[in-house]
Amino acid sequence: MTLTESNPIPSFEENLKFFQAFPIDLQRIYPRSFCSRNGLFYGMIRTGAGKKLAVIGEKEALLKDPFEGKIFNQASSLKLCDLSRGNTLSLMALFPFTRPVPVLKEAMTIGTGDRLGLATPGHIRSVRKFQVRPVFAQQSVRENGQTGRNFNEVIADAAWSVFQENYREGYGADGDHLKSMEEINQALDSGVSMITLDLSEKLSLEAYLLPGEAIGRRFDEEIERGDAEVFLHLYLDKEFSFRGPRGDLSIRFSEEEVKRNLLLFHRAIDFSEEVYEFLSRRSGRKPLIDFEISIDEIPFPTSPATHLFLMIALRHRGVRIDSLAPRFIGEFQKGIDYRGEIPAFREQFYQHVLIAQHYGNYKLSIHSGSDKFTVFPHIGEITRGKIHLKTAGTSWLEAVRLIAQTNPSLYREMHLQALSAFGEASKHYQVTTDLSSIPQIETLSDPELPDLLNLEGARQLLHITYGFLLRSKLREKIFATLTQYEEDYATLLETHIVKHLDSLRARRRQ
Repeated sequence: MTLTESNPIPSFEENLKFFQAFPIDLQRIYPRSFCSRNGLFYGMIRTGAGKKLAVIGEKEALLKDPFEGKIFNQASSLKLCDLSRGNTLSLMALFPFTRPVPVLKEAMTIGTGDRLGLATPGHIRSVRKFQVRPVFAQQSVRENGQTGRNFNEVIADAAWSVFQENYREGYGADGDHLKSMEEINQALDSGVSMITLDLSEKLSLEAYLLPGEAIGRRFDEEIERGDAEVFLHLYLDKEFSFRGPRGDLSIRFSEEEVKRNLLLFHRAIDFSEEVYEFLSRRSGRKPLIDFEISIDEIPFPTSPATHLFLMIALRHRGVRIDSLAPRFIGEFQKGIDYRGEIPAFREQFYQHVLIAQHYGNYKLSIHSGSDKFTVFPHIGEITRGKIHLKTAGTSWLEAVRLIAQTNPSLYREMHLQALSAFGEASKHYQVTTDLSSIPQIETLSDPELPDLLNLEGARQLLHITYGFLLRSKLREKIFATLTQYEEDYATLLETHIVKHLDSLRARRRQ
């Protein structure tokens, strides 16, 4: 093939013929990835040693190319490059569309956490069908600990997948559920475009349970007099009214409610202000990243009044956010549908939306949002698509489904390992899994195994034990199977995430 800037990208057949001339154990070519820059061709291939970046051109040009790799010489020269940290940075410099960017200001956004580093191609194929913006790299410190990865690796996996699929519309990278300045710095240094600040450890949850007669005494002990006067003035003797197409909302705070809420939130408010100012200083002005605050991992739902109290306090401190994750009424458990009364959820969710529209027009963020199909249509309708949905574990479950379909003996090993790890894993998640509802694995034939992924009990069992499975002796077998059937995995994911977006009433592309 003629390697010139004006030459059309070579066909798959031309690529195949070219690569077969080299001793590289070629296993797969990714045709979408091939493109030209500065007289060189770039594209992704898979060899027996894993995925590689292939750079094709004259040897002299390859030597000047920023990517590090091994050069093979034939009529034209080929350089094969590992997907290393240095080469990832070169990729983002040469192909800026592979670098994460803020996306939350778009109408609808979806976070598709990729715990394996293998799911993003399927995620890309799903979001391409809709008018949405994705956050492909979305992991928490806890998830990284479970999978043995770090933020650099999470972003690198997303960037190379974006290049592989030639996705040029922009994607985000979310340092999810960050709880300390150390974690925030770690995520920012890796290049995230979004910070999700988890305030759960900064809340004084006992204030929610204090009897009324104890509130005033604790308030006087813990809250400085100047802050007390300011906050009482902000809320007392005021009516906060909101009007909307589905009804109005009016909230008034009693003195006890103000004091109880301030006891609950005062450390969280201080920390949010500290983080926001840090982000502003780091970027030189208003933070140039998406900023979300999360209060969803607490033991009680966030009432509209509590939501309003927090937002008034943050705005008073000058803190502006792009999204907020309350804990909604009902149960948003991992990997299964919503549990709760739909009319009550719908009414309260609408009230949350009214407050968000009035106090900064930020998005509501739906955490543990995978598979909540009974409430998705209501969420999409009420928000008119101005929503951020976070998914992650559901993509892992589709990987498990694929293993059950293609490697039943491995699935059986995973299932038994998950059962043995469930007690320890359940300490870290709010689930009500009934293990007795799961059929005994010994009683099932191989063709029946994939159907387990349709049962709530089995889904939660395999969802919350992912870290134990990925740190076990089964890890190599899991990745080998998913690599062997990577196209099938992408197809499963595409279908599954499309179902989520259709249920949310996301607008399809024409």
